[in-house]
Amino acid sequence: MGGSATRTTGATAWAPFWTASLNRAGRSFGLNAVFRGLHQDFRVSSGYVSRVGIVYAALSPTYTHPGAPGSFLESWSANVLLDGTWDYRRFFDRDAPNDQRLHLNTGVTLRGGWQLGASLLIESFKYPAELYGDYGLNDCGTVGATADTVPALCVIPFTGTDRLHNLDVVVNVATPRFQNFSLDANLIVGRDENFYEWAPATIVIGTVDVTWRPSERLRVNLLYNHQQYIRPGDGSTVNVRRVPRLKAEYQLARAIFVRFVGQYDAERTDALRDDSRTGQSIVVWDAALGSYAYTRPATRNAFRVDWLFSYRPTPGTVIFAGYGSGLEEDDAFRFRGLRRVTDGFFLKLSYLFRV
Repeated sequence: MGGSATRTTGATAWAPFWTASLNRAGRSFGLNAVFRGLHQDFRVSSGYVSRVGIVYAALSPTYTHPGAPGSFLESWSANVLLDGTWDYRRFFDRDAPNDQRLHLNTGVTLRGGWQLGASLLIESFKYPAELYGDYGLNDCGTVGATADTVPALCVIPFTGTDRLHNLDVVVNVATPRFQNFSLDANLIVGRDENFYEWAPATIVIGTVDVTWRPSERLRVNLLYNHQQYIRPGDGSTVNVRRVPRLKAEYQLARAIFVRFVGQYDAERTDALRDDSRTGQSIVVWDAALGSYAYTRPATRNAFRVDWLFSYRPTPGTVIFAGYGSGLEEDDAFRFRGLRRVTDGFFLKLSYLFRV
């Protein structure tokens, strides 16, 4: 337990925090439990606290069944996560948690190191009004309105659906670490929150991580992340983000290696609307204009390349030299008309003096 005392304009505000945890690790049964709270006035000027004004409680039992020696099934495990997050005052008013989650997870390890897993995610999230304070609704025009700004008389407050209910399925697979190859992949699909419009969405989130080692000197890693939010009503995409990343490392000699990293970040966001209730256009307060403005479809296609040369003749003596460049283009993954927007150079020298 602890607390903080913050003095402002001659007044001192006292605020508590507490945390309690229980952990048990056994061969077959494990249990993790946590209970913590931070008052909304709790302050730590040196940092280390990411969020205050909440109470969080979680319980997570785990059961693991080891297989017989040499059997096809090396181990099977099942885990349940039950947790809740309250606004601090809401907890002491004995209300239900703002956010509630029940995750049912299971996984197996097969002979040779193959791993398979699956999860069922049942969640409920209460509308966080404080995150949408600059949102409003255009009550005068249509979704396709073309004006840049909205008269104040036309704007009514945005009030999202009180609570969204989610149901997602997760599957993942990992290969053994073969001499030349390994792969990890996971996929999440289901009904989840669309934070852009605070509405339900069909989500598709996936990751594929492939490593190829054709020789002792060369290693290539390809990582692809995909994230997409689809409106269930008309099937339109609210947001889609695709991020492929390629990293290649080559050991020229014992003391010298070079590395290349290339990453493409393509994102497209649709114009926003109140998809869960009225269908009206969402407008957002623009401080630069001093008024509300329509959201417009937006795209961002950024390509980043980085090179690194490393020379380490002896431990403690190194030379790192690198170059990085950021580029953009209008059409995703066309690699035509790329425009350089940033350049960066990196140099590090280190020498170990022996006495």
